Amino acid sequence: MQDIHRHIEPLSLEQIVRFAGAVQDFNPIHYDEDFARAAGLPGIVAQGPLTYLVTLDSLIAANGLSNVGGFQVRLRAPVMAGMSLLLSCDAEGKVSLKADGHEALVGTLKSAKEAAQ
Repeated sequence: MQDIHRHIEPLSLEQIVRFAGAVQDFNPIHYDEDFARAAGLPGIVAQGPLTYLVTLDSLIAANGLSNVGGFQVRLRAPVMAGMSLLLSCDAEGKVSLKADGHEALVGTLKSAKEAAQ
């Protein structure tokens, strides 16, 4: 894997709501600002799988699909619409996604060669 340090386009409210519809996740924290705040959140939260997929998409764009063999993550903090997203991945495949400076996702990217072993 190559070293990667890149900004990912912030998620928009429209992307979060469309993803909620696509995966049939109608939890109001993903589309209702007042509900999300009443639940103790700072605002509308992106779904964990959406955060995962946006990160994976950027990793595939940097490394090529044929070079990616697996991706395991742990979500650490919520991602909200409009947050600045910074992706880092080192040569060993250690991945970090920061949202407004807070670590939102950590994980490991395996190369296709590693996954085949």
